[in-house]
Amino acid sequence: MSLLATEIVRTLVEDDKSLLLRRVGPDLELVLGNVVLLSSAALETELAFGRLARAPLERGAARRVLVGGLGFGATLRGVLEVAPPASEVVVVEKLRAVVDVARAEAAELVAGALDDPRVELCRADVADAIAGAAPGSLAAILLDVDNGPEWASFRTNARLYAEAALVRARTALAPGGVFAVWSGYPADAFVRTLRKAGFVPRVEPLRERGVVRARAYVGVVA
Repeated sequence: MSLLATEIVRTLVEDDKSLLLRRVGPDLELVLGNVVLLSSAALETELAFGRLARAPLERGAARRVLVGGLGFGATLRGVLEVAPPASEVVVVEKLRAVVDVARAEAAELVAGALDDPRVELCRADVADAIAGAAPGSLAAILLDVDNGPEWASFRTNARLYAEAALVRARTALAPGGVFAVWSGYPADAFVRTLRKAGFVPRVEPLRERGVVRARAYVGVVA
């Protein structure tokens, strides 16, 4: 079995932590220690994840979408594919390094999405952004900040998936609004957490080149 060539692109420092940007074969990765924070290997799943904003925007639940995590821009691009011209898409990213890479080495992947007039980039913690949203102001909240609800890239992210945080998210959503979490692994216990928080839950398979590589755990505001 051949090993993919690895090229170190550069090292970035964030809050005294070193993050490594590397190419592994054709893919770009941002790594913290042994944890891959970002990878371009499954962008089709993230595009499909972003398109989950279509239904609540078409229903007119609200016109504002909150995207948690910029990454390499695929979730944002998926939202923009389905968002009407009057929509507003707020991308919340707490890592300066991610924004830096998105505007430099990953610019081709981001494909100008940050320059779309519908987009506002906010450097903040997404939990704080959700808590600060006005009740009923959001059509969708799409979280792609971790590998899934049971695998937080940063310890503080675990609070995003607790029942209390989900209740706050439901309050920020308009009737018919959608809350969704991208997950690279099955986390079906999270369906029960969504239901307990008052959502109507479902699981959407997300495919990469025709193969299910991830899932969206979705909660709809009845």
